[in-house]
Amino acid sequence: MKIVRSLVIFAGITLSGYYGITHSVNPAVAQIVPDQTLGDNQTLVKPNVEVKGLPADLIEGGVTRGDNLFHSFSDFNVRDLQRVYFANPAGINTILSRVTGSNISKIFGTLGVDGAANLFLLNPNGIVFGANSQLDVAGSFVGSTANSIVFGNGTEFSATNPEEPPLLTINITPGLQYGQNPPQPIVNAGNLAVGQGQNVTLVGGSVISTGDILAPGGEIKILAVPRQTLVQLGQAGQILTVSTPTVPLTPSDPASVTEFLSSLNHDTGVTVSSDGQVILTDSGTQVPLTPGTVIISGDLSAANLSPGQTGGKVTVLGDQVGLFEAQLNGGSNVTITAGTTGNQEGNITADGFDITKTTPGEVTLSLQAANDISLKNVDIKASSGLLNLFLEADSDNSGSGDVELMNGEIDTGGGAVTITAAGAIALERIGINSDTEGQRNAGDITITAGSLLLENKSDLDSNTKGNSSGNAGNITITADSVVFTNNSGLGTNTRDNSTGDAGEITITAGSLLIENQSGLGSETRGNSSGNGGKITINADSVVFTNNSGLGTNTRDNSTGDAGEITITAGSVLFENQGGIGSDTQDNSSGNGGTITITADSLVLREQSGLGTNTRDNSTGDAGEIKIKADSLSIANNSGLGSIASDGSSGNAGSITIDVGTLSLDNESAIGQSGIPPNVDVIDAEESNNAGKITIIADNISITNKSIIDSNSNNSDQGGDISITVTDLLLLRNESKIFAYSGDPNSDIQTEGNAGDITITAGSISLEDDSDIESNTRGNSSGDAGKITITADSVEFTGKTGKSGIGTNTQDNSTGNAGEITITASSVLFKGKDSGLGSDTKDHSSGNGGTITITADSLVFRNQSGIGTNTRDHSTGNAGEIIITAGSVLFENQTGLGSDTKDRSSGNGGTITITADSLVFRNQSGLGTNTTDHSTGNAGEIIITAGSVLFENQTGLGSETQKNSSGDAGKITITADSLVLRGGSSIGTRTIDNSTGDAGTITINADSISLENNSNISAQTFSGDGGNIILTLQDLLILRDGSQISTSAGTEDQPGNGGKITITADFILAVLEENSDITANAFDGMGGNITLTAQGIFGFNFPDQLTNLSDITASSERGVDGNITINILGVNPSQGLVELPTTVVDASKLIAARCADNVKVASDDSKGDEFIITGRGGLPPSPLDPIIRQTVIADWVTIDNSATTNYQSQLTPAAREESVPKRPKRRIVEAQGWLIGPDGTVILTAFPTTPDTWANSSLKSPSCEDLRRISNGS
Repeated sequence: MKIVRSLVIFAGITLSGYYGITHSVNPAVAQIVPDQTLGDNQTLVKPNVEVKGLPADLIEGGVTRGDNLFHSFSDFNVRDLQRVYFANPAGINTILSRVTGSNISKIFGTLGVDGAANLFLLNPNGIVFGANSQLDVAGSFVGSTANSIVFGNGTEFSATNPEEPPLLTINITPGLQYGQNPPQPIVNAGNLAVGQGQNVTLVGGSVISTGDILAPGGEIKILAVPRQTLVQLGQAGQILTVSTPTVPLTPSDPASVTEFLSSLNHDTGVTVSSDGQVILTDSGTQVPLTPGTVIISGDLSAANLSPGQTGGKVTVLGDQVGLFEAQLNGGSNVTITAGTTGNQEGNITADGFDITKTTPGEVTLSLQAANDISLKNVDIKASSGLLNLFLEADSDNSGSGDVELMNGEIDTGGGAVTITAAGAIALERIGINSDTEGQRNAGDITITAGSLLLENKSDLDSNTKGNSSGNAGNITITADSVVFTNNSGLGTNTRDNSTGDAGEITITAGSLLIENQSGLGSETRGNSSGNGGKITINADSVVFTNNSGLGTNTRDNSTGDAGEITITAGSVLFENQGGIGSDTQDNSSGNGGTITITADSLVLREQSGLGTNTRDNSTGDAGEIKIKADSLSIANNSGLGSIASDGSSGNAGSITIDVGTLSLDNESAIGQSGIPPNVDVIDAEESNNAGKITIIADNISITNKSIIDSNSNNSDQGGDISITVTDLLLLRNESKIFAYSGDPNSDIQTEGNAGDITITAGSISLEDDSDIESNTRGNSSGDAGKITITADSVEFTGKTGKSGIGTNTQDNSTGNAGEITITASSVLFKGKDSGLGSDTKDHSSGNGGTITITADSLVFRNQSGIGTNTRDHSTGNAGEIIITAGSVLFENQTGLGSDTKDRSSGNGGTITITADSLVFRNQSGLGTNTTDHSTGNAGEIIITAGSVLFENQTGLGSETQKNSSGDAGKITITADSLVLRGGSSIGTRTIDNSTGDAGTITINADSISLENNSNISAQTFSGDGGNIILTLQDLLILRDGSQISTSAGTEDQPGNGGKITITADFILAVLEENSDITANAFDGMGGNITLTAQGIFGFNFPDQLTNLSDITASSERGVDGNITINILGVNPSQGLVELPTTVVDASKLIAARCADNVKVASDDSKGDEFIITGRGGLPPSPLDPIIRQTVIADWVTIDNSATTNYQSQLTPAAREESVPKRPKRRIVEAQGWLIGPDGTVILTAFPTTPDTWANSSLKSPSCEDLRRISNGS
């Protein structure tokens, strides 16, 4: 027959002590004394009865109700070594015993049942199991300090109000009822064991267990209740529910646990100190005295003893739960709950807490506290099957409760871990993992708290390993504040030949701090094929500091991909070697993961960084880096980058940055160089395709040796760099933007091209040795990349160092240098040695790149310039330089150059300038050269401009030098005006034992002026002098020792003088100023000089040069050259006309004749004559020499005394010192004349006719008019 029973506990007060009693305790151990409450069926005790082969005291009698047997005692104790057994009549399943007296039950020996029935022991005064005590119960055991057992039909088996059990059949589930007196404790220091699949239940005001409790395959239930409580039990004594009344309670004095324990005088594993503190004897741990507390210091095991069978459960409930050096082996579920009776003091405290799951299957360890959970020195593990761990502080949802885990390991064997707290969760020196092996998935780790702290080597891990096909678990953290410090972190991985994927990591927080070598990670490794998990962080602020960070990797021959990393935050800070990495490495074929950061502010400083890499012979690609922020600051050797390196065949990932402001300072980097090693982003010896870098920003500042780079060190492509800036891009103090391909330290030839660099900005400023470069290095056959810049203004400035832009192929390369294209409103080079360059170097065979500048204003100052070169035994051609601008200014030793140097065979590049205004000042100029035993030709120079000015030793040059055999290049200039002053020059020449020919100089201009020792020359050392062709619409002027020369050869050297061809209106010099036009030679023939002009003034024509202004075409040892002078006729449109040997016929000069009766000049044999010899300098014949000095003849007075032939006496007028600037006009002979109203005679360039006079206020002169003029009237 079944009993329905309830055990109701009434306490009704709040206890201030740890345990409480309300009576004096008799220290003497009484015998087992039955009372007289059962009527005729009294309990009997038979001593010295053999039970199970040994002497024992056997308890018989009692009242039977159905399958339940009731016993009642006034005292119930078992001495040391005493064996006490309850008889188990047939048909009895449950034995219920009560103690109605006032003494504690002290069980120091063996308490058992001689059968398989369940045993209940009820004593409201307290129960103590000594160190040598043990249970020998095949069924279940319930020990309680409740007042009574209440059955569902209202009947009660009470220890405080004893009556005979009702005669009716009891078949309703019982409950333990506690009354208004403070409930007393239960202390266990012994070994309480029950049969397979049975239960052990201890329910008291407080419960202390320092001994062992064993319920193999069954349940262990421990409950502490400090007040009025009803505990609902199952048929086998298991606890079903716990409830407290809602009516007000009458308080009474709290029980004294110290008095209770002091009365025992026996080893219970607990001692009381002189000051009344309760201390665990073995560990010396002081335990709390709060009522309703459970203290576990021994072993609790519900593991099934049969291999492969499901284990049992362990449940610990109390307002406070303390676990000190405890070992719990649930086999199945373990539940520890504090605060079950509504006490906000509900804490779970464990120190030395050991839980081991040894049976297969899935179990749960649950710790629930109304307030705090504190576990120290914890060892929780599932050696077989899954152990789910559930920790909850604030189980009553009151809004408070912390979880503290300190020292130890928790291994759930793949089970889930859930930790929840309204307050703080703190982990110190503890590891929690939910790893899995085999086919099942690892358990998730979920933490929800007000704040989370992991410190001092604490870890959260969920992995799949050991050839597992299951996936690692996810780790999810939600808290206002999250801190990882001192080598702490969390990870989810797939490893050890596993095929499952690593889990995801998700953190949602107000603030996240990861510091002091702490971090987060998700990996696939150890020959695994699964993918790494994603890491997602959402927070207001995120900080990684002191060598801390997070990473997702695939490595160790794995084929899976690394996971993505995504951070969304208000502010993100990496400092002191903080960083993020996503790698594929160690012969892996998986790809690196993408790193995405979205933030208001992102800061990396003090050797911090972000990196995605593929390396160590891996074949996978590195992941991308994506950043979107209002501001990004990278400082103090920090950076971000993506690399393919160390023999890997994968590609580096792209980098995309979209920010308001970007600042790189103090040796920081975006790309490869300078990335700190703590995030495994290093510039390795070999690299595949470099990733593309794309940056969009309002402002960018790159300062103090900081870098943006995209490199490839092997046969693959360098990455492109694209930068778009709304306002300013600033590079300062040795900072750089560059894209490289090739390895400068390797002898192996590489084929990859360097990446292109494209920059669009409002303004660009490069200061103090800052550069933008795209190069190939080492034995590379790839091409350097293009550099394209578009901006409103571009400036190269600074007081120290040199800034510039360059594309180069270097060091045994065969590729071509890249192009440089700049389009801007203004371009300024004013930093010392700043400029642009495109070179092939050091035994290279590639060509130099073209440099193109298009600007409204282009200015070079302070030794700045542009160069395209091929040199150092190279065979490639130098690149072109193309400039199109409104105005171009070179000053203070600035210029452009295109050279082939140092035994190179390539040709120099062409320099082309198109401008409205072109000015060279202070030793500035342009040059295309081939030098140092080179065989290539120098490049051409082509200038098209409105005005061109060279002053103070400036000029253009195209040369072959130092034993070179190439020819100097052509120079072509088209301009409205060309002025050379102060020793300036335009020249092509071969010098220093060079054998090539000088180039041709062709100039088309309205006017050319050479002043103060300036020159235009095409000279050679031993080759033929070059040609000079000058075509002018107006004047050619040579002053103060200036020259035009095509001389050839030096002493003992051959070479013919070159040709000089000049076409101009007038060619002018001052004889005494030693300005020359020469085409001389030493051993060869003198050159040819052809001059075509309306007038040539101020020159001698000697055989050899003199100290005067000369025109010569001589040879020191060879045949002199020819000088041909063509003087234009009166009407240039009619071609050149040979002048007569006689003086000018007046009839050809004056259309109208005077009347015969009035003669101006006549003789008897001729009619009227007016002879004009011109304004001086006109030769009577082309074969006659030019008149030395220009003479301006004024009108003279006619001598009236002359009657036949008037010989004019011409008196020169004073020469004007300056001539007002006027529009260009041609000089022609007068074709007519008119007389003004005031009598002034005006010569006209057109014939005068009567119609002309009629239509003018002027009139045709008559002979009378001439006579009147001559008389001065």
